[in-house]
Amino acid sequence: MSKKHSNTSSECSPDCCQPKPSRRQFFGRSAQSIAAIGVAVQTGASASNARPKPGGWFSTGFGQTRDMTVADGLIYVAGDSAVAVFKSSGELVRRVDFDYTPRCIAVEGSEMVVGFRDRLWLCDLAGKPKIKTQRLAKDAALTSLTIAGDGSIYAADGGVGAIWKLDSDGKIIERLAGGKGGRFAVPKSFFPITWADDSLVVAHPGRHRVEKYDADGELKLRWGRRTRGLDGFTGCCNPVSVVVTESGQFVTAERGQPRIKLFDNDGKLRSVIAEPEAFDISEHERVDTDADLVTCQNGGIEVALLGEQVIALDHTIASFRLFDLA
Repeated sequence: MSKKHSNTSSECSPDCCQPKPSRRQFFGRSAQSIAAIGVAVQTGASASNARPKPGGWFSTGFGQTRDMTVADGLIYVAGDSAVAVFKSSGELVRRVDFDYTPRCIAVEGSEMVVGFRDRLWLCDLAGKPKIKTQRLAKDAALTSLTIAGDGSIYAADGGVGAIWKLDSDGKIIERLAGGKGGRFAVPKSFFPITWADDSLVVAHPGRHRVEKYDADGELKLRWGRRTRGLDGFTGCCNPVSVVVTESGQFVTAERGQPRIKLFDNDGKLRSVIAEPEAFDISEHERVDTDADLVTCQNGGIEVALLGEQVIALDHTIASFRLFDLA
């Protein structure tokens, strides 16, 4: 993993990670959406009920969710201006409100690390900040957090395409970057990382692969390729989330045609845990075509592990569901 600071273009496809459409494009697409709703009304169909929604999903109560983690058997979801904590049954345990929008979260023991746009708060589980870090970078856009075994914190930054390493007191140790020109090929709004087996595991969506680094940023393993087949990743930017089982296997999530898959320790496909039919496909299609969410600026799905089950947080409906790992 290079520690260079120069910026170069990513390997995303030409249509990926582009700026939002112009005002004319926005209203043009909005008019199309309004027309479609009008047709639904005339035919007696409801736009929101055009297709049956899959069962088994628990609503978070948020208008917009951004990140999720699991700790001590509880599910922590960051959304709107709060972090909500749930049991696996969907029951709300508590809600912690903030003055700002939390973009990512990590929990270890009695500490909750909350990432805002350009800085971190190290809090207790009630959300009371003990340490507030300095701004990491002018163009920072934090998307994912993980805590290493020694207590150091890794913060994925989609704004600068790098990963910040901080000590347990929130002081910056170094900025880690990978790939050509020292920059990860990632969208600004999602850049997933996790800590497992004394390694930093990175989903590199712009290059359609998963990478594994040691604590010093040296590459240990990488796998994955762009393909329409199930054994790799398709679309503009995938995978959008990754976690690692106790046996070292990888669980990944994909956007576009939403899927959750299980790969072995070397990155070979073992099974498909959830097919697109398990999700609200109409909502995922809307995200892919809506003028305000166009291109790869919505990751779609987060995954976490709770025992032998995978927790999937679907950002398009702000809800989560459990799937069996096997």
